[in-house]
Amino acid sequence: MGMFKNSSRGFTLIAALLLLLLLSGVAVGLMFLVNNEGRMSGNEQEDNLAYYGAESGIEKLTADLSSLYQTSMSPSNAQIQNLINFPPTSTMVAGMTYNESITYALDPNGNPQSSPNTVSAGSNQGLYAEIIPMTLTVNATRPTGASVNITRRIEVALIPVFQFGVFCGYDCSYFPGPNFSFGGRVHTNGSLYLAGGANLVFNDKMAAFNQVVMDQLENGHLTSAGYGGTVYVSKAAGGCPLNTFPPPSGAGTNCVALPVSTAGSPGDASWSGGVPGLGGGPNPAFPSISAGALNGYVSNSLTGATNMQLPFVQNSCTSNPPPCTDPIQIVRKPVAGEAATSALGQSRIYNKAQMRILLADTQVDLHPERGAIGDGQDVQFTPNGFVTVGGLGNQYFAMAQGGANGWVAPLVNGAASGWATWPLLGQVTTNPAAGTGAWIRVEYLNNAGNWVGVTTEWLGLGFGRTFNVTPTTPRGGAGQNAVNPNAILVLQQLRPGLAAGNAVGTVATATNWFPINLYDAREGEARDTAQANGSCSVNGIMNAVELDVGNLKLWLNGTIAGTGANVNFTNQNGYLLYFSDRRGMLPDPNGGNVTVGESGLEDVVNSGSAVGTPDGVREALANYTYSPEDVDLNGLLDNWGGRNVGYGFGVNTNALNPYLRIAACNSAAFTAGTGLANTVTGARHALKLVDGRLNAVGTSPLPVRPDNLQGGFTVASENPVYVQGDYNSSALDPFWANNANNNTPHAAAAIIADAVTVLSNQWSDAASLYFTTTVANRPANADAYYRMAVAGGKNIPFPQPLWGGQDMGTDGGLHNFLRYLEDWNSNLWYDGSLVSMFYSEYDTGIFKCCTTVYSPPTRKYYFDTLFLNPANLPPGTPMFQDVVNLSYRQNFQPQ
Repeated sequence: MGMFKNSSRGFTLIAALLLLLLLSGVAVGLMFLVNNEGRMSGNEQEDNLAYYGAESGIEKLTADLSSLYQTSMSPSNAQIQNLINFPPTSTMVAGMTYNESITYALDPNGNPQSSPNTVSAGSNQGLYAEIIPMTLTVNATRPTGASVNITRRIEVALIPVFQFGVFCGYDCSYFPGPNFSFGGRVHTNGSLYLAGGANLVFNDKMAAFNQVVMDQLENGHLTSAGYGGTVYVSKAAGGCPLNTFPPPSGAGTNCVALPVSTAGSPGDASWSGGVPGLGGGPNPAFPSISAGALNGYVSNSLTGATNMQLPFVQNSCTSNPPPCTDPIQIVRKPVAGEAATSALGQSRIYNKAQMRILLADTQVDLHPERGAIGDGQDVQFTPNGFVTVGGLGNQYFAMAQGGANGWVAPLVNGAASGWATWPLLGQVTTNPAAGTGAWIRVEYLNNAGNWVGVTTEWLGLGFGRTFNVTPTTPRGGAGQNAVNPNAILVLQQLRPGLAAGNAVGTVATATNWFPINLYDAREGEARDTAQANGSCSVNGIMNAVELDVGNLKLWLNGTIAGTGANVNFTNQNGYLLYFSDRRGMLPDPNGGNVTVGESGLEDVVNSGSAVGTPDGVREALANYTYSPEDVDLNGLLDNWGGRNVGYGFGVNTNALNPYLRIAACNSAAFTAGTGLANTVTGARHALKLVDGRLNAVGTSPLPVRPDNLQGGFTVASENPVYVQGDYNSSALDPFWANNANNNTPHAAAAIIADAVTVLSNQWSDAASLYFTTTVANRPANADAYYRMAVAGGKNIPFPQPLWGGQDMGTDGGLHNFLRYLEDWNSNLWYDGSLVSMFYSEYDTGIFKCCTTVYSPPTRKYYFDTLFLNPANLPPGTPMFQDVVNLSYRQNFQPQ
């Protein structure tokens, strides 16, 4: 018994020791497991931090690169590589070390190499662009050693704006009464308003960075009143045929009829019930509608639309209050001290041009970036001045003589001058007897990169024409200039009743000339109301400088003797001509007291007045963060430009009312009148393009490259441009008879200006000055034909006033973007691209239709599909930058 008990106690001790050992092992294992899990958790946390740090780095590097391309058209390799020195700061991601790189191919000059291609992704997929492929790499490392490497492939796309059928920098609207269609892509950085009195048809992608609105116009007018038509959009390229009303739609087609939108039922619109941002609300179903039924062909920012800006535009004025960088600067002259290589300088067409025509009241203002030039080509219009015209003798600058031929002595600062004579081409702010007159300079860029003045050469070809007869063919044709057949620049016309033989002779013939004045009812009339024939507002009398583009072509190719063959045509794939006329322009007291290119005539809305009398008070903010009377977006009412508008007509406008009227603007016989004969003293000067008609099939009427007869011709102007008669086309052009599918040789043409107005082949300057508000007496009775891209300005919309019609307060819409001044009882054939990048700051008159200003044509509008080929783009085509993300990956074995 005793032995058994001793053995049991020994076994129990051993078992207890084994159990203790087992429990110790379990405890050690648990402790190891906990420690290991802790270490693993810490490692995973470090890996996550490294990943998020790398992701932050790649996003910042992409954003910095995008910002660089928004501020510079062509940043250098050094500028791009400098971006890797600015990774996320410690306040963004603490304790992170970055190693970044940007790689791409270099051109022979050591800068990023681009090549023509199509955009491969994003909302602009399929558009042609200059593409720069780049690879961004970011390696982020934590203090513990955790490291993550991320690579992103991108492409920087420089997208020519004329590849769009329609582009709008601000809101974009369509509300035509009759049937209307237009091809090509539509893009707006603002909202897209769609309405139609009949059928409104689109055949390509439509993108609005803000919203798509269908239940009201931009002035707040509900589309349920007056706009019962149908809007048709495509869900595939070419889905809706153009100029077919109604287009085939429904099952089996790629053309979709959008349902009617109301405040309570938005249909397929993205917004309804008010102006986006001020009233109403979004359509929650739009993203699925856009991606589904519409196949991405109608989109907003939620479904892929991007905000596309010019490189120097720092802020989008659609979303930021003023001041914001104004896109109209592309057509402005540079200011004193501005470098041509700056972000803004690179975008100015002035710096890209190969020909310049410059007029100003002072020599300094001809070319403020260079100061006075002593080559003898800055020419002043002095009293009794003349130019010797080859074979014709002396031709005199136009002079007025008080009391004769309808001339009146101008006012100086609102008071009578008492002058006996004064220059019609000059300014009247000082005594003309002392030699005061305006200045002119014409110059071209040669192949060595030097600017050569040719003012006297051009003036020596003559600069006048017969009264009220505009050339329709270049030298040698039946419709040539009878006075100066070789004239490229036409500054004046003979007095009524004088024949071409009276153009030259003794000094007394200086008073045989009249200025080339016309009446623009949109600018002159505050409201769309009738006035007595012969009566006109001084604000609407525009003085035109005519550019005979047919003779310009003959000078460039050497047919008209001169130095035209020396003009560079390779820099811009053709010829790019820049025009600026700052005669009569007052210094801007809100812009440093210098002339800046705007007219200073913003007091034009005055919605509290049914007759439109200027009230001197800036219109209240309405649909935007800026006033509709603030086209330059400086936050102020600029009405200072109205002071001197009436001086040349003996009308005192010191009270800043440029709408004061002249009772005898012109006579019924179109032979005499204050508006017809006298000098324009305010900022009411414009360029008129004439003699651009196609007269022989297969021969371009405009300048083209002489080496291959391709390329094109672009005119850019900080002033308004009027296009008189057929331009770059005519009824002979088989393009129209073949449904706009014929590639008839023609110039790749464009006009980029403050505003662009098309005038028919029947237009009469003199008649416009008598029938100022009787539109029926300004008939356009025959079809007119135009082939050119147009980039210009519009006015700012405002709420529909109680006294206004349903369109009052709108900007006229894209169907009225080309401005009209006639009773169009005919077709207007147009092929090109419509681009509204800025608000007009020279022609500031609000949109008004359709009683006295004009009656619209039957619009036969097409998008020029040749612009989809880079070889066919007009010279100086503005370009947008878009940074497109192609791929994104984490590298698990970073090199």
